[in-house]
Amino acid sequence: MGSVRLSREIDEKARRVAALKGLSLSEVHRRALEQYCDREFAAARQSRYDDVIGVVEGPADLAERASEHFADLLAERRG
Repeated sequence: MGSVRLSREIDEKARRVAALKGLSLSEVHRRALEQYCDREFAAARQSRYDDVIGVVEGPADLAERASEHFADLLAERRG
């Protein structure tokens, strides 16, 4: 169990939602906190590289033959 301090604006919004939905103020707080936590956990599961993974073209078997492909690249650079 815990307590939090809310600004007047947030408290008033929560009270209006509670009245509109016919819920207790505590229930509005619980639901809001649960949604916030769910979003944060979902964001933590995402990699910060998700938007770039898979965008580079390369050999299909790179994961299996990475050392061979690397050797080929070095050989090309050395001429």
